[in-house]
Amino acid sequence: MSDISRGFNYLKTSNKFLNITPHPRAVEIADYEFFWNEGDALTPFGSDEGHISLLEVKNWIEKNPNTPMIDCIQWIFSSWDVNIKNYNESIVENTNILRIIQDHDFDELILSLDIVLIATGFGQLIIEGKIDEDIKNIIHLAILRQMNSIVLDNFLGDNEDWKHDRFNYLTILLDILHKA
Repeated sequence: MSDISRGFNYLKTSNKFLNITPHPRAVEIADYEFFWNEGDALTPFGSDEGHISLLEVKNWIEKNPNTPMIDCIQWIFSSWDVNIKNYNESIVENTNILRIIQDHDFDELILSLDIVLIATGFGQLIIEGKIDEDIKNIIHLAILRQMNSIVLDNFLGDNEDWKHDRFNYLTILLDILHKA
């Protein structure tokens, strides 16, 4: 587990994060070591999906410099064949999570989608120093669903230490999201 205390300055470690120069505001707001740990699959950019999503959002922003990030999020949803209107408060309800698990879509519709959404939102923070207001609720819902005990159990099995670490990371991400 990475240190979850505040005060970590990523720029004292490196001037690039996955070949991206982080925005100073991102370094200021996300002042936790775990946030910048691309080797820990429990962190926003430590999984393959999170890492790739950061690089994809960088490319998307470069190709669409004046386009709202909600357009990128809508593109992500369409890639998953998910209607953005269905990504609402109901996704965090146990019955809906259990239905997805029973349909064997857990890895795709819960894990991968949420990880991509979280990495996309925080990727915008790293690149632009902000997260657009109109995507914050979507990122918030993705974090909340990942914090659900059923999701943690299905993702991390019996490893209570990893579940605890993941929950702590997600709790801090909510705080960073609020500040962004």
